[in-house]
Amino acid sequence: MQIDLHKNTAAILALAAALGFLLPEPARRLEFLVIPALFLMMAFSMGGIDLRLPPIRGATAGFLINYLFLSGLILSIAPLVLEDEAHLLGFVVMAAVPPAVAVVPLTKLLDGDVRLALYSEALSYLGSIVLMPLIIFHFAGEVGVGVWETGEVVVLLILLPLIASRRVGRFKIDPVHPINFGLFVVTYVVVGLNSSAMSVGVGGVLLVAFVRTYISGAIVYAASAALGVDLQKRIAYTLLASFKNLGLAAAVALLLFGPGAAVPAAVCILAETSFYILLSALAGRQEGREASKDGARTRRSRLGT
Repeated sequence: MQIDLHKNTAAILALAAALGFLLPEPARRLEFLVIPALFLMMAFSMGGIDLRLPPIRGATAGFLINYLFLSGLILSIAPLVLEDEAHLLGFVVMAAVPPAVAVVPLTKLLDGDVRLALYSEALSYLGSIVLMPLIIFHFAGEVGVGVWETGEVVVLLILLPLIASRRVGRFKIDPVHPINFGLFVVTYVVVGLNSSAMSVGVGGVLLVAFVRTYISGAIVYAASAALGVDLQKRIAYTLLASFKNLGLAAAVALLLFGPGAAVPAAVCILAETSFYILLSALAGRQEGREASKDGARTRRSRLGT
């Protein structure tokens, strides 16, 4: 079986992170590529999202799970665990950004409710135009970042790519290629610039990354199951409860606060990737159980006849 590694986002992220640790020197010379790479990634990522106002009932729960529950969890836990101001600012930016665009294709791969994920993404990205600068300014205004600076970042990295995304469909390009290229560049540069810092003194960052990814996703999955939400919707809600747009978070943190503030995004990229691999494995086991049950029922029905 042929595997297209250039289309395998998890493999691309792992390779970029490994190169960032092993060959960090070129990262500083390539730092200028972060903004154009992220612009390209965002434009192609949002190209498949229908940005017409989605059905409010279907989108509101997903929007609140990501922007109220997950962002609130990040902003509550990070100050309790972290002492390094740069790391704390990095998590503030992470809380401010919308969910990862990858939530939609990952929901599809896990046989979740793609329409629910899509509607929640659309509402989140429209809301992020206002929420992102407000959250950053409110929680980081004391360190000298102004509302105009954050507003400029939102225009550059969300609003303009969003406008461009309405036109990228004209190019006969598989969107996976520019998306993975952008993720590779941003991840490599962020990890490379912080390779030494990530080797020591990131215990608190690792703890917050674990809680905001694994624990957050598990809480939402268990709570939605207890409320009788069907499995497909639970999958979409779980991804929205654990995935943020970390490429955007890394670039904004780097732009506003310097390399140290991008460390949380680099660490959480690895956490989210491993969490998706776990979910995929669990989904595969569930499918195996269902197949076994179907086989058993078929054999019983044959014996009965």
